[in-house]
Amino acid sequence: MRDKFSEKIVLITGATQGIGKATADLLSKKGCKVYGTSRNPDQAPSVTFPLIKLDITDTTSVKECTKQVISKEGRIDVLVNNISYPLCGSIADVSIEELQQQFETNFFGMHRMISEVLPIMLSNNYGKIINMGSIAGRAPLPYQSSYSSSKAAIANYTDSLRMEVFSKGIKVVLIEPSDSNTAVHSSRVYTKGFEEDLVAQNTIELMHKLEIAGASPKTTAKSIWKAIKKRNPKPRYTFGFQSFLVAFLFRFLPISVQIWGLMMYYNIPRKKK
Repeated sequence: MRDKFSEKIVLITGATQGIGKATADLLSKKGCKVYGTSRNPDQAPSVTFPLIKLDITDTTSVKECTKQVISKEGRIDVLVNNISYPLCGSIADVSIEELQQQFETNFFGMHRMISEVLPIMLSNNYGKIINMGSIAGRAPLPYQSSYSSSKAAIANYTDSLRMEVFSKGIKVVLIEPSDSNTAVHSSRVYTKGFEEDLVAQNTIELMHKLEIAGASPKTTAKSIWKAIKKRNPKPRYTFGFQSFLVAFLFRFLPISVQIWGLMMYYNIPRKKK
């Protein structure tokens, strides 16, 4: 049995680079009608799909973005919540304002989009919501605690939403990539104390190297396409070596061993100086 709508109308937040752009490009080739978003569409790189101006931290902007797609297409079949950024630095240096802004973008921005799009999907008894999580939502990243916390919140939010709309024709999926070779390093934001914290600097630099050696954004895009084309997609799509390692560690080993393993992996000192 085919899905209710053959040509999918897809809205992807943050579609000018990395996973967002790779996903938009792939879905366009697969026959979807894709709308991407950017804070500054006029300054964005050239793309083959329409770009809509969106500030995900602004409710009015979210409403206007959604309104534009509905005015042109009459519906939104798939929402891909992709926008996020990592805040880097010691917890001791993270201010309340920095933590709030991290969640404002990564978590509340996602909720704003869903709040606008979900009623449209419910009226059609059809739709797919795909939220971009991370293996960091399962494994607490040192010196990216805010980012990890926001991704963990996204994971639980996604699972809760999936249960609530299960009988209403809406499918909800969490994508959990491990290290990906994207432009995430350029989007990192650093706390004021970061430049004086050598351990934090070394840890983030190691993460950067692992990302460069990580999977192509096209790998994540393919998983998103799998979730879209399947009538009953899996609740979570987790992939990459780190993902399997974390899944093993966090399923079978005690927390003390999990943390010890992560500290070894990221070269975090384990002895008091």
